Parts: sequence; structure tokens; C-alpha cells
Amino acid sequence: AKSAWKCLNLVYGVYDISGTPSIRTDGDSSSPLCGNDLLWMYELYHSKVQCTKQVTNNESCNQKMSTMDRQHPSLSPLYANLSHMPPALVTVGTADPLQDDSLFFASKYSAYGNHVELAIYEGGEHGIGHFGVQEDEEMGVRARRHTLEFMKGYL
Repeated sequence: AKSAWKCLNLVYGVYDISGTPSIRTDGDSSSPLCGNDLLWMYELYHSKVQCTKQVTNNESCNQKMSTMDRQHPSLSPLYANLSHMPPALVTVGTADPLQDDSLFFASKYSAYGNHVELAIYEGGEHGIGHFGVQEDEEMGVRARRHTLEFMKGYL
């Protein structure tokens, strides 16, 4: 079945809340978002999902929580069935701790037979082209221009 979506613009996304290598090795070194910040947010999100699931089943969040698999496709799209998806642009900078998420996701997206374009910006931080110190620098302007050109090709 063909998707109702014409294209996807996937920018420096989280595709695996179990933590890809670039997140785990980043520690506190990246700006404006570092690997340790991401791991902390993943833990908060994961515990909230577990809590919501248990409350739905009439259990208390204070009870011992079961371990929901962090690689479950509903939490980590890297592990989802990506068949029959629309063309996608995946954008990331090499200084972004989410670089591996983007690289792995683009590879899997392509392996499922989908058209994917991977835009990697050397030295680009998290938020390249959309926010942060690099938003209005040449690299950020180039990233936005590329995104618009890609989307115009499908819309």
C-alpha cells in the first residue's frame, strides 16, 4: 500500500532510545545537547511509558515496573517495519550525538526499499539549520535550503 504522505523531513531524530554508540560515547561533550542529556531524557520517557502502561492496566506506578523493551518499535522506530514509506530526507551534523541514530535509520530505511537522501553536515551540531548557534551561519542556511528543495520535489 502506498503511503498518504508525500515525503518526510527527518532532522537529527531519535530513532533508538536504547542509545546508539554516538550518544553513549558523547558524554557531556556536545552542545547544545549532549549524549548524557539524551540518555537522561530517554530514561524519563521510558519510565513514563512504563507508568502509563501500568496505570492503564489498573496497577500503581509505585509497584515494581516491568522492563518494556527500549528497542520496541513503538519506542524506537529504528526497529520498526519500514516497508512502503514515502521518500525521506534525513539530516544530521557530524557533531550531533544523534549522528548514529540518523545514519542507522537512513540505512534501514533504504534497506526496506524506500528512497532516502542522507544529508550530513561536517561539524554540524544538534539543530543545524533550525536552531542554535549554527542556525543562521552558512551551513545552517545551506541545510534549510536543501530541505526546502527536497520537499518541493515531492509537494
